[in-house]
Amino acid sequence: MSITLTHPGKGRQVTVPDDVADSYTSQGWVAAGSPAPAEQEPVDISKLKVDELKAYAEEHGIDLGDATKKDDIRAVIEAATSSEEDDDADADDAEAGSVPADADGGAEDQG
Repeated sequence: MSITLTHPGKGRQVTVPDDVADSYTSQGWVAAGSPAPAEQEPVDISKLKVDELKAYAEEHGIDLGDATKKDDIRAVIEAATSSEEDDDADADDAEAGSVPADADGGAEDQG
């Protein structure tokens, strides 16, 4: 089987075999018709309670380490999300050359 993916920043679509779709989604590609990550409403973590901050961290794969106080948890989350934004910007800059030539598995360019 195959899946059609869209690059949220460029709008380009490709159809790739399921077994290589993970290599694309790890670089920001989304299933065609899905909302792009940038379209999701941002969360103001300064307004979240401790249990909500912990849930947010868990949902986003952020390791809180020994942080238990609200300010400490918020600082860890802010550092992690800031780092992710930097990584996303770097990935966007290198996106065109970052998928190995053989990783497309014969992808058909739709755009």
